[in-house]
Amino acid sequence: MRKKILSSVLGVAALIGGFAGISHAYPVRPESARVQYEMWYFPVRLVSMVSAIVWDVPTASFQDGVKGAIGGTKMVARNLGKEDGIYELIAGSVTGGPVGLVGGAAYGLIHGFGYGTWHGFVGYPSPHSGSHSMLFQGKQYVVPYDDNY
Repeated sequence: MRKKILSSVLGVAALIGGFAGISHAYPVRPESARVQYEMWYFPVRLVSMVSAIVWDVPTASFQDGVKGAIGGTKMVARNLGKEDGIYELIAGSVTGGPVGLVGGAAYGLIHGFGYGTWHGFVGYPSPHSGSHSMLFQGKQYVVPYDDNY
């Protein structure tokens, strides 16, 4: 009977110790190590920023170009009288679509560069921002810049 109680107590102690160990797996670095950490981490931030720019500029340009073409087509169709009319949409796609495409793509270049620069250097608000799957979603290598790194 004592062996069962002792094994149960030891099992619970091991379980509690395991959960306590998990909470200490990502320790807070002292303030004195922050400058050295940032110096060593700076090249990673630069590589992350460059790869984010390379990824985000064409992606944002394409995405905003498509949004601009759709918006230009709908705007011309709406101004001609009926936003969902077939003839209005055809006229809008001939006149407003290309203008919206060019305007949206130009906006996407600026938007993608700014977004890639900021989030590539500073990071994303996700604990998994450096994982391989996030890289293909535009998430680069840098964890968010905060006081608890």
